[in-house]
Amino acid sequence: MIAFAIGGEVSPECGRPSDVHDGWRISSPEQQGLDAGMLCAMGKGVVDGKLPNVDSIVVVRHGAVVYERYFNYPNHSSFDATVKHDGNSMTKSVVSLLVGIAMDRGLIDDLDASIFSYFPEYASLRTPAKDRITLRNLLTMSAGLNSTLAHPILHHDRDPYRHALEQSLARAPGVAFEYNGAATELIGAVLQKASGKPVDALARENIFEPLGINDVDWHGRLSNGVPTSSTGLSLRPRDWAKIGQLVLNRGAWQGKQIVPASWIAQSTAEQIKGARKPLSYGFQWWLGRSRIEGRVVEWIAAMGFNAQKVVIVPGLDMIVVFNASLESVQMVAPEIQLLDKYILPALSKD
Repeated sequence: MIAFAIGGEVSPECGRPSDVHDGWRISSPEQQGLDAGMLCAMGKGVVDGKLPNVDSIVVVRHGAVVYERYFNYPNHSSFDATVKHDGNSMTKSVVSLLVGIAMDRGLIDDLDASIFSYFPEYASLRTPAKDRITLRNLLTMSAGLNSTLAHPILHHDRDPYRHALEQSLARAPGVAFEYNGAATELIGAVLQKASGKPVDALARENIFEPLGINDVDWHGRLSNGVPTSSTGLSLRPRDWAKIGQLVLNRGAWQGKQIVPASWIAQSTAEQIKGARKPLSYGFQWWLGRSRIEGRVVEWIAAMGFNAQKVVIVPGLDMIVVFNASLESVQMVAPEIQLLDKYILPALSKD
């Protein structure tokens, strides 16, 4: 590894990544076309309280970790390269990858079949209007089911899937995006019905083990004991980056195809407009764009509560992972400020 330096001295405070033997290549920012000074300035701004609070930032370029920094706050959990961080709703994007794997193996064969075809036990809840709800609608958060169903209800109701499906339709399926964690719980139930395994086991066998991710918590549980699909996954920041690299590589890792490339293309393409411009939505993945010096840079992201983000920038061959624990006033803007004002400009002339 070639370390980068400030004033001739190696500065660990500038985010020099360390080799923890987790399968990542390590490089300096300069080797991969980034301005280390801008990345250092970003870290200093976070420490000085002038920029958004984050627990960690990891930047990967051309398949190498080039920047990695962890920030500690008083009376707050400490993080480093070996400590897992809760991803909250980034879990949803991992579940989307599992759907692609299940379809490739013939376990799920039709995104446009009625969701009730997977839940014959709830036939009494069927109506002509609800019969139009499909797995595709669940993936795009456009099922139309009333989104007032609170997450705690799903966690405490003895039959959470019935509770989700018995909600009234607020609008016709497929018409409009409305974020609804219950939709992802139903996707997880479909995966378990199709494979015979819960989402945590499916992810471990089909994603984490092939990526060399061996330190995992999936701590969320519904009241029926099933692991949650909309939240609950906790990984080390560099492992979250592996999820991003898998998507950037069109589903491949070290020469092995783990998720079908066709599913990566479909699930990370715009399927529906988001509720908040300029964001749109694929299959449990967010799509956004940044404007840097008059240039539009498009990105794909897994996003979770408290500013968890895996940002994938295909046009720049880059992954950026943000983890945080302190609730932001705005859930999207703060870390995107770091992306737009420091990380992307560090290579905007690349």
